[in-house]
Amino acid sequence: MGKYIFFLTLCFGSNPIDDWIDEHKIILKEDIKSVSFKLKIETQYFSGQNDTLISGKITVGKKNKFRFEIGPRTVVSDGKVWKSYDSRTNQIFIQDPDKQLEKSLFSWVKLKKLKALPIKQKKDGGYQIKLLGKGNDIRAYFSPDSKTLNSIVIIQHDMKSKLSQITFASEKNLILEIGNESTSSFDLR
Repeated sequence: MGKYIFFLTLCFGSNPIDDWIDEHKIILKEDIKSVSFKLKIETQYFSGQNDTLISGKITVGKKNKFRFEIGPRTVVSDGKVWKSYDSRTNQIFIQDPDKQLEKSLFSWVKLKKLKALPIKQKKDGGYQIKLLGKGNDIRAYFSPDSKTLNSIVIIQHDMKSKLSQITFASEKNLILEIGNESTSSFDLR
């Protein structure tokens, strides 16, 4: 009998991702929510030897509205057009939405979809998540004794991106304004 209980625990027991989702489900159910993180990128040409971390934040709302800030760049969407602003050049580029990227961006915000993602534990202790299409290796790493998400590693071809210091929050509003009155705009639609 003990063997059967052990087998059922292995097959149907929760994993750190399910526990993490349950712990954050109140935030995930909110209309406006955000994730803040530090990003480190490595490629075959750049290994990040100086340990440069870029700060990032993604805030999402209803109807494909979002604000994505990464370093000096900000991309916003009102659900119809995307505007990309770079503070170094003080320029805004307006374009049609990239539907595939938009789908990927919103994939983590729906509780039911998040819970239904295929997950597989790997030998390195990470949990591989099937997300963002083929050719991507996405792994979530948790503290061994808690539900704390330590990092998410995304490997795409010869590029490795590591998200760390990840925090989730519910937000009161979603700010879609970017630039200022002296900003140059270019409509690429």
